[in-house]
Amino acid sequence: MKKGLLALATVAICATASGASADAVSDFYKRTNITVLVGSGVGGGYDAYARLLARHMGRFVPGSPTMVVQNMPGAGGLKSANHLYMIAPKDGSTIAILHNTLTLNQIAKSASVSYDMRQFNWIGSMSITSTICAFTPRSGVAGLNDVVQKEVVIGASAGSTSMIPAILNSLVGTKFKQVKGYESTSNILVAMERGEVNGVCGWGWDSAKVQALSALERKAFAIGLDIANEPHPDLKKLGVPFVMDLMKAGPEKDALDLILSTQYYNRPFAAPPGAPADRVTALRKAFADALKDEALLAEAAKARMDIDYLSAEQVKAALDKGLATTPAVQERAIDELKKTGWGGL
Repeated sequence: MKKGLLALATVAICATASGASADAVSDFYKRTNITVLVGSGVGGGYDAYARLLARHMGRFVPGSPTMVVQNMPGAGGLKSANHLYMIAPKDGSTIAILHNTLTLNQIAKSASVSYDMRQFNWIGSMSITSTICAFTPRSGVAGLNDVVQKEVVIGASAGSTSMIPAILNSLVGTKFKQVKGYESTSNILVAMERGEVNGVCGWGWDSAKVQALSALERKAFAIGLDIANEPHPDLKKLGVPFVMDLMKAGPEKDALDLILSTQYYNRPFAAPPGAPADRVTALRKAFADALKDEALLAEAAKARMDIDYLSAEQVKAALDKGLATTPAVQERAIDELKKTGWGGL
């Protein structure tokens, strides 16, 4: 009899504690807005995803706080990441969408890194991406073998459209000849239609399917290569050749795998280290619920924004795997990035 009463009392105490914790979280967010830091300027991809989330997630956080986006551009996302890690309030009132490539900055032991990606309180990620190569009919690329056998003149601007083809030439054996100096991917697409160049590489699929939908539909050019760790479901359905199928096991493939690994957690959100566990739990649940919400999904579909939910655990496991690769693989990957003029140091 006494044991039964003791068990009932224990259950009651646990239920009361759980309810008190939920009430405390709700009380906090009733009087506190949530700031969402973005490590880039207004109008870019990270900004678009942060603003989409901010318009909807607050409804699912206990206390229904307003979520306010604050842009903090600088050093490819390093400024906002360092701020979140070192300076931002550690009370659950500030979160950030962090650049996925910050893992590579840490691997490179950049002097500008003041964070440890493993110590953030990850909330989840909103999408998975691949980068692609797209080729005009003039390129002569019609299959997987053509990608490595044919020399293709491609347009390049700053960033990935210059870096990715250089990395592919070095690690995969492609023969891309870059024509640099284009201001943006949009300018490269115009050059492709004019016949100045015959392709582009390092173009994010999430952007490509919005930016060039009409050109793809009228077959002004075709997607010729999916560049990622795993085939993207959209591209696999389209029968797009996959970059890893061009490579044998070895140091080159391992280095490319590490370089591309951050695409898996393409739009990740985190709270600072030290944030209260009950508030982090509430934020994670609200994030997951928001990404299933019909209103958010409808808005994303209208804007042609991919939504692929990853849990905090999935984000953490993926970046842990990258950070745990051998020193030899890390050094090779960073060396390849340095050769492209990567600014991650």
